Amino acid sequence: MLENNPVSMSPRPFGSNFAPEIHTEVERSQSYVIFQLGGEHYALEVLRVQEVLDMGALTHVPGSPSSLRGVLNLRGHVVPVWDLRIPFGLPVDSSIARAPCVLMVESNFGEQVRVTGLLVDRVSDVLEFPNESIQPSPPMGLGKAASYVRGLIRWEESFLLVLDVDRVFISLMNMAHPGGGF
Repeated sequence: MLENNPVSMSPRPFGSNFAPEIHTEVERSQSYVIFQLGGEHYALEVLRVQEVLDMGALTHVPGSPSSLRGVLNLRGHVVPVWDLRIPFGLPVDSSIARAPCVLMVESNFGEQVRVTGLLVDRVSDVLEFPNESIQPSPPMGLGKAASYVRGLIRWEESFLLVLDVDRVFISLMNMAHPGGGF
């Protein structure tokens, strides 16, 4: 019976050669990892996050930009870890009281997909929201984060800032290589 099936089909004209479009509940909503940075809550598509790590020992890279906090060994792979506080214009807090997390995120560099670490204050949840709940971000009022936010989601009594992680990585690469090269 189709009544209890979460799959819906778009009607096609009689005699059409096209197969019916199938829409599932998965296409109508998306899961997000919710994290905090500088007192704000952000959302990042869960499909972009490979894992969340407690902040471990990072190896400092001499001469690296301030936004590159270091590299870590992730199961035999060297992974750079970037501090999101730098491009967002937030003060860097090096106190032990802050126990940051590292989001291991897939980033797109042209044709390549790389795994990169993003240092955040705290990861709190994985939540699902309907696609239509993303509202466009306002042209003003988000400070330096504005260019990294692709939308807002109403959540509890406030908003989640939906992160455009590819824009973040382009900015981080431009900070690391001011000439524009990767």
